[in-house]
Amino acid sequence: MPKQKVDEQYIIIQSLILFRQRSFHSTSMSDIAKACGILKGSLYHYFKSKEELMEKVIRYVHQYFKVEVFAKAYEENIPANQRFKNMMKASEKIFFDASTGKMYGNMGVESALVIPEFNPIIREFFQDFFNAIKHIYADKYAEEIANELAERSVAEVEGSIMMSRVFNDKSYIKNTHKRLLSRIEKSTEKQEKLSDSIV
Repeated sequence: MPKQKVDEQYIIIQSLILFRQRSFHSTSMSDIAKACGILKGSLYHYFKSKEELMEKVIRYVHQYFKVEVFAKAYEENIPANQRFKNMMKASEKIFFDASTGKMYGNMGVESALVIPEFNPIIREFFQDFFNAIKHIYADKYAEEIANELAERSVAEVEGSIMMSRVFNDKSYIKNTHKRLLSRIEKSTEKQEKLSDSIV
């Protein structure tokens, strides 16, 4: 028997899992309704279309990362290299944990990129990702360099997530995080040496 009631967030989470597993295009509203234990007609009481549902999924993922990952970049009472470690540790927990990894890999919305109306809200996610990393680098580098490093870092992280999925090997993500962190730590070492020489 289908469930009589579910809430919007439950539908969003089940949809995210399906979109992550099958892609947006290969997932039907019937698939989502079945996963939620409701009738397809009941699904339309919550969302007018699959596109509207997908928009809510993207915004849900964005908010999740803002709170669980990106916010760690702005904890100013913590040294830059530790903030970076905290960010990377939080993101690895999301990707590697059995309960969340199946949901959040590459945001679970890769196929949605081919639909133009989703691009602005996906860009918002990556802009926040970029800003968080740049904010940490800006603690150690001039703005222009911090900007360039942040661009490279976002691209490297996204590429490593894809490689980890293709080869089913977590080391791609871990090795990328180590490389990114080394840029912060090398700058810290240089500044400490310069400070010692001045003293």
